[in-house]
Amino acid sequence: MLLLRKSLLLLLSVIVATCAREPSIPICSKYDYEERLLERVLRNKFALETTHDEIAKTNAKVVDALKQLVEEKAKVESTLAVIEKNLIEMESRLSDFISNASNNLNSTLAANVVTMVKAASDIKANASVTVQQLVNEVHILKGTKSNQVYTMYVMRWL
Repeated sequence: MLLLRKSLLLLLSVIVATCAREPSIPICSKYDYEERLLERVLRNKFALETTHDEIAKTNAKVVDALKQLVEEKAKVESTLAVIEKNLIEMESRLSDFISNASNNLNSTLAANVVTMVKAASDIKANASVTVQQLVNEVHILKGTKSNQVYTMYVMRWL
């Protein structure tokens, strides 16, 4: 019996030793769910911080670009104002030039017309005198009435 007891005790020891090893399937402890949840929360927090940093950098770049756009817009507006001012000044100069040139041409033309009218009048007067002299000379040379008709014809022509 003793032998049987010893054998039984040995068998039980072997069974206990075999069962005493860790099981292949993990046994969930009461904090296992909280541990996994906490790990997931920490991973999400890290990802959120990384995303937040990237958004902050992008926001800084956008703000800088917006400031540059505002500065460039101000430069363009000031340049446009200068161009418009120059355009108005150039239009004024052109208008003055055209007006002065027109006045000069008109005065020169008027003076030339007056001179030409006077010259034409002088030419007509000289022609009348010359015709009269010719008629007188013809009368002297011929002394006929036919010369009087010729004189009237010449006078009408002038």
